[in-house]
Amino acid sequence: MRGFALLIVLVLVAACGTVATPTTPVTSNPIAVTALPVTLPTAVPAVEVPVSRAAIIIPGDPEAGRLLFNTVQPAAGMACATCHRANSEDRLIGPGLLNLESRAAQRVPGLTAREYIHTSIVQPNAYIVDGYSDIMPKNWGKVFTPEQMDDLIAYLMSLHTTTASLSGG
Repeated sequence: MRGFALLIVLVLVAACGTVATPTTPVTSNPIAVTALPVTLPTAVPAVEVPVSRAAIIIPGDPEAGRLLFNTVQPAAGMACATCHRANSEDRLIGPGLLNLESRAAQRVPGLTAREYIHTSIVQPNAYIVDGYSDIMPKNWGKVFTPEQMDDLIAYLMSLHTTTASLSGG
């Protein structure tokens, strides 16, 4: 029995050193793939998505503009608040400026609210609203720097009914 075990060990040791090479190429069985139903997107018509005010970048600092609005400017001899209310649409000497952005956007076709407000400050006789006289000082474009003008306009465009109690004017 001992000889038989020795024979098996020798066969195993001899087999470990050799590599069997197949005489015929090995082929794998292909796996059948079943196509899954796929729904391709169809063309969707373009839809205009309204942009929120928060997404629109308006130059200027409304808080700095509020300070300018309420501060007497030596070169003009007055503050904007001398003639305009910021917390009402009611007339003081000039028009009340609450909700100015929505009114300004409708005044002159082709002009944005910002453009209309800017022109109304630096060239106050360009667009005189019915019922008002041409009495606004004409030097505001020289009184304020371009950055201050951006701040002032940002403040004026922030005057909405929901912010009236915060406007400080």
